[in-house]
Amino acid sequence: MKKEIPLIKFLFALLDFFLFFLALGFTLFIRFGFNFPLYFQEHLLPFFFLFFFYFLLLFAFNLYDFYLLNYKILFKRIISFTLSALIFSVIYFYFGQTVFQISPKTNLLIFILSFLLFLFFSRALILKFFQKRKIEVYFLGDEKLKHKIEKDLEAHQFFSFKNYFDFDLKNSGNKILVIAPHYHLKPKEFQSILNSEIITFDFIDFYERFLGRIPLEAIDSDWLLRHIASFQSNFYFYFKRVMDLFFAILIFIFLFLPLFLPISLLIYLSDPGPIFFKNFRVGYKKKIFSLLKFRTMKETKIRKEKWAVGEEDKRIFPFGKFLRMTHLDELPQIFNIFKGELSLVGPRPEQPTIFSELEKEIPFYGLRTFALPGITGWAQVNYKYPENLEETKIKLEYDLYYLKNYNLFLDFLIIIKTIQKLLTF
Repeated sequence: MKKEIPLIKFLFALLDFFLFFLALGFTLFIRFGFNFPLYFQEHLLPFFFLFFFYFLLLFAFNLYDFYLLNYKILFKRIISFTLSALIFSVIYFYFGQTVFQISPKTNLLIFILSFLLFLFFSRALILKFFQKRKIEVYFLGDEKLKHKIEKDLEAHQFFSFKNYFDFDLKNSGNKILVIAPHYHLKPKEFQSILNSEIITFDFIDFYERFLGRIPLEAIDSDWLLRHIASFQSNFYFYFKRVMDLFFAILIFIFLFLPLFLPISLLIYLSDPGPIFFKNFRVGYKKKIFSLLKFRTMKETKIRKEKWAVGEEDKRIFPFGKFLRMTHLDELPQIFNIFKGELSLVGPRPEQPTIFSELEKEIPFYGLRTFALPGITGWAQVNYKYPENLEETKIKLEYDLYYLKNYNLFLDFLIIIKTIQKLLTF
């Protein structure tokens, strides 16, 4: 399966490439009839470059994970993809019209609708060839890890945890075997697994590939040194810094400046007092900095740092709830980006007192500070706000996945997923 999955994704990327230009040809045929070949050439180059951005969006919305799709999820993801593609395409042709000498409007709308239909029907047909029932997951290893995977897959849409692996199992179809890191197979067990032809995954690899997490209970210091210690190459760090500044300037010009006065006025009318709210956070390599936000709660003399949802929710005024729901309260954090204290993408910074408590309670929690903290992150787009210690551990598992797999493409996926969440709040 490890070899089959990339091959399947590559083949369907080629299919999407064909459908993309089929949609373009179909659009030009609707607009210009049988004379469409005359117009195809001038559209070819700009749409050729556009396809690669569409490909990234398809990847970002997990539309190549056919083994983790059903029709309901497929429909939601394609709608989200279409909205994002429309916004991006408008921006692309607005800034590229002087280069490409075309600025499609009606053509672009027809094209996106055509590609949407081709995409949906192609994915719907593909789903017929993938299993409709849950994949059965079997396990080999200690009781502690068995309990963890059983709990994590308890309500999963696509995986159903069964039990310890039965070496007399005959039918290996639609089944996966997950083996704990320190489990040593006996020769007979090894031969039995080979004969069964069951798809086999290492415990950590299974979590990383299908759940987007690094399981805390399955790793140790040696594993972390091999996979995380070399975080952030110089090229990645400096290029990411340039991109942070570029997007922060855009956000400042097109969002912060137009919205500052109305937001400030509504905050003051909701609860007279400061417009901004500052509190200390633990940043890169545990350096303390002041995080800036629009104020969303009523002023009190005593502020207690809390890491779980509690009484402070009652202090949020109505417009503050709107700011939080739309994440507009985080707009002032672009100034933290300008100062180099924050990045667009990275683990969310925690308050110092809470950080100290969690560092004592959760192993490897301090590793979160090996990356520059971010406004959004892998944990934020994949998990909810943690309300207890166990949920905080799960959030850390997502952060560890980011630390292990950081790259510019993953940062782009996180930004796209963040936009997707904002569009569906």
